[in-house]
Amino acid sequence: IAGGSLDMCNAGSSPIVVGFGNGVDLSMVYIEKYITDSESLVVRKGAGIAKVEDLKGRRVALPFNTSVHFSMLAALDGAGMKGTDVELVNMKADSIVAAWKRSDIDAAFIWVPVLSELAADNGEIIFTTGDLKKSGTVVFDGIVVRNAFKKEHPDLVLAYLKEYDRITAIYRDDPDTVVKKMVEYLTISEETARAYVKSFHSLTAKEVASQEWMGLPGMKDTGVAHTLRQQAEFLKSTQQLREVPENMDALIDQSFLAKMV
Repeated sequence: IAGGSLDMCNAGSSPIVVGFGNGVDLSMVYIEKYITDSESLVVRKGAGIAKVEDLKGRRVALPFNTSVHFSMLAALDGAGMKGTDVELVNMKADSIVAAWKRSDIDAAFIWVPVLSELAADNGEIIFTTGDLKKSGTVVFDGIVVRNAFKKEHPDLVLAYLKEYDRITAIYRDDPDTVVKKMVEYLTISEETARAYVKSFHSLTAKEVASQEWMGLPGMKDTGVAHTLRQQAEFLKSTQQLREVPENMDALIDQSFLAKMV
């Protein structure tokens, strides 16, 4: 997006904040999904880790500048700990499985399907991203667009979002159809496909337009705005972001959503 070779995509809220904070000219126009149990903290059984506080001094793998990175820091904060109390290891998702098998790490905060693989390999989930909602933090992946592109092709952006909304309704209302298509297209087992669909939590356009989430034009301090500011502060504290942007509201464009409800 920064280079102009990509116009729209979905991304975790943390990289969205990092991009915006570093001057990438983009807007978040919709919520791709909200994250509950599809991103979780998994620990090795028998390692003596039953709760977040037990991670002190342990090695925890996760990809930096992602939603799981933010969730891990938020979980530690909720347990009265700092990121420095554990050894956070920056690893790509596909590298985490190998590190787990070698017993190089004690835990990982990661997403499906890697999460499912670790849980099946003597792992135990002790914390989910959805647990953060109790403290008012909502974690999500957003749909972002280059500002130049949305100005040139607003009708195309709106059409894309409407089609995405239609597809997520199928996930919610007819998951068997989605599972069947995934099995055929991705050549994966039905069990794996069903586990993914079950962990995919989308919102209706009406829900996205509420104060709890993105809201409509004119709404301030929405759940999304609150979380983005919170993430910016976390990312600055871990030196992933130089400064917290002064106007986080400029990142959120609710105008397309207003045409969908």
